[in-house]
Amino acid sequence: MSVHFRAITPDEAAGSAEIIVQAYAEPPWFEQWSIENAVARLNEMTTTPGCLTIGAVLEDSLIGFGFALPHTTVAGRGLMVAEIAIMPPYQRKGLGSALLRHIEREARAADYLHVWLVSQRDGGVADYYRGNGYTQSSKLGIYTKLLR
Repeated sequence: MSVHFRAITPDEAAGSAEIIVQAYAEPPWFEQWSIENAVARLNEMTTTPGCLTIGAVLEDSLIGFGFALPHTTVAGRGLMVAEIAIMPPYQRKGLGSALLRHIEREARAADYLHVWLVSQRDGGVADYYRGNGYTQSSKLGIYTKLLR
């Protein structure tokens, strides 16, 4: 399997909503994304100034992607990994880790000081990120409030 990685255009991103639908329907997420919501999510990211896009391409087909958005904090210029998704048949083959490495390489080249993300705090996903050198914040948590 010869996968290459490259920047993807907003149009390519919008056309890849099925990746979100299929990737997040699988364990450990079990999320039921509609195509409309997936397209809206991709549009939100790609229209954010400074959005970094990396696609995993196999034989001219996009099979996965990573999106990262600028996010400056008290610690300085950071890049938030907003989404990483791989089509289920290609998961657990190192493509997500390769996407992370590409995002990190681009972040270093653009003089970002750190890369961060929000994800599950326990289980296989947490192990995956720890295995890629990420540590959980001891100070921060995620708070949410339903509006409807």
